Amino acid sequence: MVSTEEKLRRHKAFWAAEKGNKPLVIVRIGDLFLSRRFEAMLPLLERGHEITPEQIVVEDFLPDYERMYLEANSVNQDGFFAAEPCTGLPWMEAIFGARVVGESVSVITRPVVGELSNIKGIEDKGKNQWYQKYLEFSAKLTAFAKGRFPVCQPILRGVTDTVGALIGQSEMAYALVDEPEKVKEAFFQIAEALRMLIRDQYKTTISFFGGRSIGFYHIWAPGSVIWYQEDLASLMSPAHYQEYLYQTSCRIVEDYEYSLVHLHPASFLHLDGILQVANLKAVQLNKDLTGPSVEEMLPQCKAVLDGGKNLVLGMGPFTKKDIDVIYEELPHERTALNILADSVEEANEIIGYIDSKDW
Repeated sequence: MVSTEEKLRRHKAFWAAEKGNKPLVIVRIGDLFLSRRFEAMLPLLERGHEITPEQIVVEDFLPDYERMYLEANSVNQDGFFAAEPCTGLPWMEAIFGARVVGESVSVITRPVVGELSNIKGIEDKGKNQWYQKYLEFSAKLTAFAKGRFPVCQPILRGVTDTVGALIGQSEMAYALVDEPEKVKEAFFQIAEALRMLIRDQYKTTISFFGGRSIGFYHIWAPGSVIWYQEDLASLMSPAHYQEYLYQTSCRIVEDYEYSLVHLHPASFLHLDGILQVANLKAVQLNKDLTGPSVEEMLPQCKAVLDGGKNLVLGMGPFTKKDIDVIYEELPHERTALNILADSVEEANEIIGYIDSKDW
C-alpha cells in the first residue's frame, strides 16, 4: 500500500508540476447514485417523499462513512479518503428554499421561487435549517473522524444550477435574455452564499496533515481549497459565460490557495473562458458514462494543461485502453485520475495496470 508519506509527496508533486511522477490515482468505490451509498438515505428516497432537515440524523450516516473509509484504505491508491456531508443531498438549493424530494435512486428539487427578484441572500443563517444541518453534519463528521480522514466540501451546485433549481431551468434560460441584471444579481447572491458556507464549514473542521482535501474528488492540497460546478452553463453560449459567469467564478475561488472547477462534456464550449480565471488551479473534465472517451477528450485535456491548469480526469470507470491513451498522449505531471470502481478488487486491478507502466 502507498504510505502516508508517499501520498503526501505525490500530491505536493501534482500541485508543483514536478516531473518524473505518474498521474495521481484516486479511487471511489460504488455507483454514481450517491444517495444509495447510505443506508440512512434509503427510506427517504421513496418517490415523492419530501425530505426535511429534521429527517437527516447525522449519527445514522456514520456507519457508512466508516465502511467507505475502510474500503478506501484497502485500495492501493494515492488518495486519502475524505468525508463530506452527504453528497446525495442538494445542499445549496435546499438552503435557498427549494423543496427536496426523493426520486427512487436519487434526490431532486422542486422550484419554489416565482421571480428572480425573490432570490435573496442568506439573511439569517442561524435560522436557516438546511444551512445549520450542513454545519452540524460537518462538525459531527469531524468528531467521528478523530483525525483519521479530512472532512470537506461535497457537491454544492453552482450559481446557474441553483437558480435553475429555484425558478426552473427553462425560466433561467429565458431570463438570461429578458432579465439580465436580475440574473446577475441572483448569481452573485448565490456565489456569496457559497463562500460564506465554506468559510463556516472551515470553522467546524480541522486541517489534515497541514492541508485540506477537495471534496468528492479526494485530492489533498497543502493549503485552503474550494471547488465549484456550473452544469447548467451548458444552456449558455460562450458570450453568456463571459457576461454572467466569469466574474462569479473569479469571486468563488478568490482567497483560496487551491481550487477546482467540475466540467461535463456538454460545457466544454466554455473551456477557453474558464481557463481565463486566474486563481483557478485545476479543471476536472468529467468522463461521463455515455460521453466521449478519454481519447476523444484529448484536445480538451491538452488545452487544460497548456492553459496552465492542473488536469483532473474522471469521475468514472477507466479501461486499460484509457490508461494507454493517457500514458502515450498526455504529460504525466499535473494530471490526476479519478477512478470509479464497483469493488476494491476492480480498483486494485486497474491500479496494478497503471503501476505496470514505466511512467
